[in-house]
Amino acid sequence: MSTRRKIFKACRRCRLLVDREVVECPNCGSRDFTDEWEGVIIVIDPGKSLVASKLNINKPGRYALKVT
Repeated sequence: MSTRRKIFKACRRCRLLVDREVVECPNCGSRDFTDEWEGVIIVIDPGKSLVASKLNINKPGRYALKVT
């Protein structure tokens, strides 16, 4: 992992990437975030996306592929 600070943090529950100032995930309501994430997927239409269905993503947004 890079030593640079990431612009976004990831929700541990749903993997949504949010700005660092966000306190509660707008997607699932969790307050559990991490800086330890990799990869990005942008979901525009989850109903038509095979990748979104495989990752259990139901709402449009920017998501991390891997969260630790």
